[in-house]
Amino acid sequence: MTRTIRIWCFLLACSAYVLAAPFNHQGLTEVLRDHVVNGKVDYGGIRRDRWKELKAYIESLGQANPDRFSHPEQVAFWLNAYNALVIERICEGASPDSALSRGSFFRRTTFLVAGQQRSLDDIEHRALRPLAKDPRVHFVLVCGANSCPPLRASAFSAGGELETELENAARRYVNDPKNVNIDFNGRKIILNQIFDWYKEDFGEILPFLARYRPASERVQLLQGEWEIDYNEYDWSTNQSPQPD
Repeated sequence: MTRTIRIWCFLLACSAYVLAAPFNHQGLTEVLRDHVVNGKVDYGGIRRDRWKELKAYIESLGQANPDRFSHPEQVAFWLNAYNALVIERICEGASPDSALSRGSFFRRTTFLVAGQQRSLDDIEHRALRPLAKDPRVHFVLVCGANSCPPLRASAFSAGGELETELENAARRYVNDPKNVNIDFNGRKIILNQIFDWYKEDFGEILPFLARYRPASERVQLLQGEWEIDYNEYDWSTNQSPQPD
């Protein structure tokens, strides 16, 4: 092999490595780890202590090209992008706590992500859901409201960790009575409204719930008729309790 050919092979190998390099989400972890407690967010603390880090991370989202990432890395990218942008909006004084404000919060305000201006709805419905094809993302996508899932205190990453976290998040969510309340005697189930809003993602709901409930409950869930109802969604902000 001539010296020229060896150089070209080296450059091609370097290019392939650059294209395959995962996106660095450490900046988001730095923001979250000291300001998320039990799934709730200290927005004031982030604005005070980690605002530069959050803005730098969000700026980096604009230049990213997730099409070059592996599938798990793409899912992690869009999950983290959505959660980070929700935090930024609430830190800036916006809130999804009324029907009027939700229009601006989720649909009309846009952000530069992956080279395009995108709303939160665009990220969720046009990027993440069609890509993931996985209902478990609804247990880690956090819209800033109290009825949303708890926010993880670190960014998501790809590989086995993402799969494990999605599975663990689903199990925690389905076994939390605030989200899934089962009256076995009355054969009635009261669910968080995300199960209604995204029913096409969840498919047959009883088998889905049974997958994550204790083994002693699974047979009962899959037999007979059940009445299913939904809780009213609490859109108040998922602000962590402030010390006295």
